[in-house]
Amino acid sequence: MLSQKTRYAIRAMQHLADKYGQGPIPLTDIAETQNIPAKFLTVILSELSRFGIVASQRGKDGGYWLGVPPIDITYGDLIRVMRGSLALVPCASRFAHETCKNCVEEKDCRTRALMLQVRDVTAGLLDGVRLSDPIELVPAAEGLEAPDDVQA
Repeated sequence: MLSQKTRYAIRAMQHLADKYGQGPIPLTDIAETQNIPAKFLTVILSELSRFGIVASQRGKDGGYWLGVPPIDITYGDLIRVMRGSLALVPCASRFAHETCKNCVEEKDCRTRALMLQVRDVTAGLLDGVRLSDPIELVPAAEGLEAPDDVQA
């Protein structure tokens, strides 16, 4: 699952994408609208600014804005910045690969083989959706059921 920090980062970036081109957006506006603790949001936006994804201005008229156009930021990029990887296990990570401890050789590991497929499908989806893309909302009660041919 995505960490709370990553989920907050995604919501903050969606907010900034919605306000793209409107100048600096005050931290309090993002925090209140997105229900993110302001102190935690400051840390998240500071981290994102180190990657050049977010820019900021101090002072009375200060705030935050996207450092690059929303069309140039994919959800995959954002999650990689926050998590380091899209992979569910370290041995399946493309950019942060680590050999798993207490496991069989990677060449013999069926779990790794499966997780590589999961990583690739996940990357294909998340790298194909940009912050500028509309995302159709799903009512809260929907989307939780597993398809008939899948056990949850």
